[in-house]
Amino acid sequence: MRHHISSKLMIALRFALAGAGLAWLLSLFGFFHNLNLRAVNELFALRGSEAQADTSIVIIAVDDESMKSLPTKWPYPRSYFARMVDHLSQAGARLIVFDIEFTEPSRDQPTEDDSLARAVARAENVVLAGKVVLDAGKRSLNNHYLLKPIPPLLETGVPFALVNVIEDGDGFIRRYMLYQQVGAALYYPLAVQAFLALAPPETGRAVVVSDKRVLLAGQPVPTTSGNAMYINFVGPAASFRTYSLASILDDEEFDLAGDEDTDIFAHYREWQTFRDKIVLVGASAEELQDNKYTPFFEYNGRRLKMPGVEMHANALSTLRSGRFLRDLPQWIQAALLMTVALLSAWLALSLKPFRALPAVALLIAGFLSLAYGLFVHARWLMDVVAPMLAVAFTYVAGLTYQTVVEQKEKNRIRKTFQQYVAPSVVDKMLSTGELPSYGGERKELTVLFSDIRKFTKFSESHEPEVVVSRLQEYLSEMVDVVFRYNGTLDKFVGDELMAVYGAPFHFPDHAERACRTALEMVETLRQIQKRWSQDYNEYFNIGIGINTGKVIVGNLGSKQLFDYTVIGDEVNIGARLEGANKLYETTILISENTYSQVRDTARVRELDLVRLVGRRHPIRIYELRGMTPLPDIEQDLLIEVFAQGLHAYRQRCWADALYSFRRILRYFPTDGPARLYTQRCLERLEHPAPDDWNGVYDMEHK
Repeated sequence: MRHHISSKLMIALRFALAGAGLAWLLSLFGFFHNLNLRAVNELFALRGSEAQADTSIVIIAVDDESMKSLPTKWPYPRSYFARMVDHLSQAGARLIVFDIEFTEPSRDQPTEDDSLARAVARAENVVLAGKVVLDAGKRSLNNHYLLKPIPPLLETGVPFALVNVIEDGDGFIRRYMLYQQVGAALYYPLAVQAFLALAPPETGRAVVVSDKRVLLAGQPVPTTSGNAMYINFVGPAASFRTYSLASILDDEEFDLAGDEDTDIFAHYREWQTFRDKIVLVGASAEELQDNKYTPFFEYNGRRLKMPGVEMHANALSTLRSGRFLRDLPQWIQAALLMTVALLSAWLALSLKPFRALPAVALLIAGFLSLAYGLFVHARWLMDVVAPMLAVAFTYVAGLTYQTVVEQKEKNRIRKTFQQYVAPSVVDKMLSTGELPSYGGERKELTVLFSDIRKFTKFSESHEPEVVVSRLQEYLSEMVDVVFRYNGTLDKFVGDELMAVYGAPFHFPDHAERACRTALEMVETLRQIQKRWSQDYNEYFNIGIGINTGKVIVGNLGSKQLFDYTVIGDEVNIGARLEGANKLYETTILISENTYSQVRDTARVRELDLVRLVGRRHPIRIYELRGMTPLPDIEQDLLIEVFAQGLHAYRQRCWADALYSFRRILRYFPTDGPARLYTQRCLERLEHPAPDDWNGVYDMEHK
């Protein structure tokens, strides 16, 4: 036992090293970069808005209301902003930060520039906006230059800061530049300059940069990718209190369009709305195109960009609160990667597939919960994609290894039951004297595949002798059913049975014979289970797939060793249909070819239009419900309502389809296809199908 555990552990360790190494290597080359960025968005969305944004930070926005109510079209005269600065100064604003650039002189009214300069000089608490611009004409490494405010504003002596932002590869903003070097000088973005302006003099306002360490007014700021920090967004757009520029300008001397002289700013002054506030001024109107993608773009079922000025407000809030986000150290991430890979491999090797999968799912859920907890409570960001890849790799590797080992055991059992193949063929040949010649011929036949469900669970809970005995009993009775309808037992593959109808002796109704065989196999299994119920509570079920088509049939192999069998693509379809029962939670599935031959005698319901693995063209599949011509109200109702739901689903009428499938579940709560389509409809309601969707479902598994 100890040797067995030790051997299994060594195998798991090898798989873990391979899986973790592959994932780590791919991660280093940036294969998962965009996926990890998306994961950051999801973390913010799960966390949601923080309890309270920094209430000392407010925004004045050139919003849609301003564009509508101000008497002058954009760009506004600079006297507007001069009036705004005067008003905010009179109202006791602590700091006024512009996210609006004044880098070009006024064309028509030069006095406007002087008006703004005088207001800025009077206020003495203004931060103006500048920008670093890439000079495409330069080929040197230092191919950028500084775009400063116009001279009249610079001469006031007030500082200016950069409005440049950092976009990740997907166009989203998650990081904020802390400084940028132009020539020999360092320049700071709006939020950093505002933070420094607000810092007490004794802290030392200079930014110290060394060995990727940044100090802002004595406060260390963790960085990512050099000179940038993560923005710890407090929430989606409009998380900060925002006022329209038009309302700030509206006083006894300035009337808005349609205004009845309400003098809005007089109320702000009376209420001390802006006393000791840090005021950021920027654009939010859609036509000004300064709205950005942030991690909260998709939140609470809405898609909403964030004004650039509010992005700066979030960065300033991050600096003021000290709630910085950090990348989890690489050595910790490597340790976690190896740990989850090893656990996944061990679970895949130690448990049966039906138990290993939920166990691995719990492992993934636990890891993702850890990532979320580290983000929310410790503000650590970690790579979640590489560990998930490592888990998938090690799980598949472990499962494949286990399957190979189990297959060897299945082959041993298959040899035990090979006698079930020869007698059926030999009896037919002896009775007619028609011995199939070596080689094959092309004929239209029907193939039937039957496989046991939950047999692993049954075998685990019983002694080997009981398992073999019960399997032998089951197979014997199933073979009897096959022979009863003149089917030919082709082979056993472990606990899977394959039968052929229409060869070596042709029956025109071979499709109907296969269908009746399937129905009787199900009924026979029920009778077997009744007998077993006296001694055992665990049962296994079966899944059956039937297809009709042109195949190659005959004695195939060599002249020394051959086997009477069938091969061809139509055979593979039958096998795929048998496996598809797991997806739809059905028992018997038939192809459209088979249905075309039994439509007058079979009671079926159309399930889906699927593209099977390895095939280019889709096929329709049907669930076989019975072969009786007598009316069955319940069955007919089920088939009719399901057909209505399926029609609505293919017409993209998701709500109508959902109603039909839920109607079925009220009367047939265990109906697998209705449950499946209910889930599909819910997914389509949340994520509508693309324009080229044609209703075809691509089967991912054989």
